[in-house]
Amino acid sequence: MKIEDAVTAVTAEANALLSCLGQPVVAYHVTAIMREADLEHARQMQLALMRRSVEALVDDGLEDDVAEHFAAQFDGRVGLTWSLLHASDGVAH
Repeated sequence: MKIEDAVTAVTAEANALLSCLGQPVVAYHVTAIMREADLEHARQMQLALMRRSVEALVDDGLEDDVAEHFAAQFDGRVGLTWSLLHASDGVAH
């Protein structure tokens, strides 16, 4: 899997988030996470994006619990895709 494919896979079902933050912003952050080879640093970056995502979704009018649920689903896709992308690079995670 290439980084571009990973970013596409992660953002494919993130229309609400893309609407709030903008596609370039989301793609930039997801690309940075996918490029990060260190699991801990990638996770820190991912958590920061999730916090920002919840804030943006709430600012856009979603209830807190709905925004957190959406962000949790997005977080799961980011984490799974990062694992798939880095599974073949020979680095122990």
